[in-house]
Amino acid sequence: MAFELLHAVIHSFTKEANTSVVTDVVKKNVLLNSELPAVVSLVTGVVRLLGKAGNAVSYGQFGDDMRQGPFPAAFDAYTTNIADQNSFLQISHTALDELVTQAKEEPLSTGGHILVAQYNNDATPFTVVAMIKQRGGVSLDKDYVPIEITEIDLTKVHQAARINLSRYAEVSAIPPSTDEQGEDDVDMTYLCFLGQGRNNQASGYFVKALGCTKGIASARATQNAIKAVEKYFSEAALKKYRTKARDAVVTYLQKKLTTGENASLDEICHAASSCVPAEEQENVAQLKEFLNNEQNQVPAQFSVHESTLKKRIRIKADAGNWSIQFEQQILGTTPDSIICYNKESKTLTISSLTDQLIKSIETEIRSRTSD
Repeated sequence: MAFELLHAVIHSFTKEANTSVVTDVVKKNVLLNSELPAVVSLVTGVVRLLGKAGNAVSYGQFGDDMRQGPFPAAFDAYTTNIADQNSFLQISHTALDELVTQAKEEPLSTGGHILVAQYNNDATPFTVVAMIKQRGGVSLDKDYVPIEITEIDLTKVHQAARINLSRYAEVSAIPPSTDEQGEDDVDMTYLCFLGQGRNNQASGYFVKALGCTKGIASARATQNAIKAVEKYFSEAALKKYRTKARDAVVTYLQKKLTTGENASLDEICHAASSCVPAEEQENVAQLKEFLNNEQNQVPAQFSVHESTLKKRIRIKADAGNWSIQFEQQILGTTPDSIICYNKESKTLTISSLTDQLIKSIETEIRSRTSD
């Protein structure tokens, strides 16, 4: 994974919880040296935490409800000249100004250091804004005597937003949707963020300050969850559990749909991994990170989409000497359907047979002919 840091700067402000007073706003006017190993290490450390355990992200875009503040418009202007240091410094100042403004309105919020960075990851440009905290630590002096130090906490990111500039450009070029378009026809997401949800009241101001809003459609999130679990369990070590894991996730989503509750990434992972024996649990250790990554985009929480889920529910039958199960979405009444039902003759025709199934059937037929 090729990482290239273009710009980085750290600002700060001070605020205690349960107050609306912000003090000591430090707005830097000089960028950090992006070639210093410590600076690169800091940025990569923060970026790598996004989507990891304890740092599940939500996917979305900038809001357009007239309450998103000035950051989205300023960022749009910045995207035309991301190589310019002054443009980057200006957008970082806008981010800090908005964070300070919104922090004043959230009593539970606290201050900290604001890292803003522009980098390329595998040639894809990203902008990240993150709140980083300091913590006490212990080091050794020249005589190996333990001494107290203050260090940056790189074990957890409490608030952050990351914008994929390639996706931002693609989405910006998409024409406005029409009434005929379904909600999951077009993926409009280009950013991910931490710091919003039932358990993140204190940090929700961060998301609001940058104008972020959850944007992955319910239908797409539901579809992504099922497909990503199937993909993860397609690995050789897990393939024998794929059907059980997929069915367990579908069953879980059905329950959430019935109760009207949101599905959660943690519970989806639990449903899928519960199909794997204890001695093989290490094979599902990366499941949550896989589902929540930039490619699969299963958000921390989402509402279950009824019609999308229904398509993935399996029809099952067992007649004693044969059994069958298939997803509802592949059932049809026309010859081009993978599973074609003939109402008049009450028969099923199955097409798109796998090579292995064809081989098994032809082998059996040949053996009968040779008898």
